[in-house]
Amino acid sequence: MGKITDDKPGGPEKGRKAAYFARNRAALLLATQELLGDKGWNATIEEVAANAGVSVSTIYQHFNTKDELFRSCFIEGWTAFETWALESSASIEDPLERLVSPMRLMFRGATIYPTLTKMLVRNQAEVSLLVPLFTKNLGNAMRKLVKAKILDVDHPDVRITNIKAVLMRTFILQLENPKSNPNESDLALSLALPMIGIPAAKAKAITTGPLAADISKPIA
Repeated sequence: MGKITDDKPGGPEKGRKAAYFARNRAALLLATQELLGDKGWNATIEEVAANAGVSVSTIYQHFNTKDELFRSCFIEGWTAFETWALESSASIEDPLERLVSPMRLMFRGATIYPTLTKMLVRNQAEVSLLVPLFTKNLGNAMRKLVKAKILDVDHPDVRITNIKAVLMRTFILQLENPKSNPNESDLALSLALPMIGIPAAKAKAITTGPLAADISKPIA
């Protein structure tokens, strides 16, 4: 857990105070992510403060409400994972494989990012409201491939919506069953990829090849 001091930094100012404020905020988010994985969205602000080792007033220096803090935990946790997955896949030359690689890494979330995975499993109802945000970059990436005619399909927005729905449902099923095999999720993805214009043979090839990243080292 990150260490948070209970002194008042006086808000995000320039220089050392700004860095101090940012470090405290990051440590608070980490401590709260751990609590959300254990107790879920019903955790109280007092429990958050106790888990982080700070006063309630310190929490409100960083976030206006408990819900804002909790949403930030999911958003920043997902952003960290997505950034890692995209960077891990950036060197892949095949644009279709580069598109699909982060999806396959997502199915290995329990290994790659256990803190985020515990939060998602424990708070599925609340997380469902954030799905549009979680899939925004994926939709943008697919639209770029459609514009470049790498994905040549009609009704692209409908197809993108459909593939995102399959992806998120497969991801949730993976989270719900800790004994599930990520290769089964890869299979579900390969069967869905033709919806966005990737031929079945190609879909199979890019969902069964080596992963783009070392998943033996968790993010957090």
